[in-house]
Amino acid sequence: MTAFMIAGGGTGGHIFPALALGEALLEKDPQARVVFVGTRYGMEQHIIPQTGRELRYLPMRGLLGKSLWQKLGLIWRLPVSMLLSLIWILKLRPRVLVGVGGYASLPLLITAALMGRPVVIQEQNAFPGLANRLLSRWARVALLGFVEAKDLLRCPSIDTGNPVRGDFYQLPDWQENRRQILILGGSQGASCLNEYTPGALMRQLESRFSVLHQCGRGHREAVLKRYENAAFTVEVVEFIDDLPAVLSQTRCVISRAGASTISELKAARVPAILVPFARATHDHQTHNARSLVSLGAAILIAESQLVEKLDSALALVNDNGRLSDMAASFQGTPDNSSALCAEVILAVARGESLSTYLERADHVSQD
Repeated sequence: MTAFMIAGGGTGGHIFPALALGEALLEKDPQARVVFVGTRYGMEQHIIPQTGRELRYLPMRGLLGKSLWQKLGLIWRLPVSMLLSLIWILKLRPRVLVGVGGYASLPLLITAALMGRPVVIQEQNAFPGLANRLLSRWARVALLGFVEAKDLLRCPSIDTGNPVRGDFYQLPDWQENRRQILILGGSQGASCLNEYTPGALMRQLESRFSVLHQCGRGHREAVLKRYENAAFTVEVVEFIDDLPAVLSQTRCVISRAGASTISELKAARVPAILVPFARATHDHQTHNARSLVSLGAAILIAESQLVEKLDSALALVNDNGRLSDMAASFQGTPDNSSALCAEVILAVARGESLSTYLERADHVSQD
């Protein structure tokens, strides 16, 4: 049995591409074994087990925002994590080990590289995270969500697009009789959307519409209170387990602009009002958002202008013609990013060089 290990996590932005990769690998090789590796401190501990996939935990923790004492814990966490990684690699004998970003990917992939095992990284953003920048010195290839990332990585790269689970592509086309407005702050919620969106919706939204607001863990009661006396139906949830099902009923999304979210909206073909996270590294969420704006599928509002511009932007909700045009602008966008990523990983598993793979795969471009 061919085995693959996919490591990373922390937020949904890393976890959902990992799941999409695993799904695509199993579609191409149903007999394969896909093992996910994360930590008990990230969202993977909640999300991956619900899918029935195998998840193993490393005792790693992130460093950002931690006390000096917690940071000193890395002195034992890293070697213990690398020892566990060594044991797992020797037992499972994975053909390829894939990193999708996040601190959880470092011990496994560094150990794999030291053992001479094939390493592949998948980078969701235009500006690569620290883990993937470090791992790129050992990776055979990087699978890019945005081609701009290539200049900051040390390994060869392929512009595959971000992997997205297949059920997003199978959703029905947008229909003007949809009434649900979805507020999507990412897997951890977005404080500015939680704070300002309820008031704007209550001023602008007619009673015939409904709102589903994903607020992030620990914020539900506060957000629900902001919708008191709303004329429309409101549901506030901390997390959405089945986003494709929700998007199939959604008229318009108000959302952050994480790379995975952008890729999922593109696959689901739902119009959006995007509010990029202002403190994202190198403002990469604004770059992500512009990929939909350039299609004509989204409106972009800078976080600093949210209070000023959100009310007027919400006029979009009542404009069937414009929403229909925005949804139609998705037509012709690629729908095979997950399959392309899986093909490259399988080529690495077969021992093919990147140049050999590209010679016979004229639908993929090398960067």
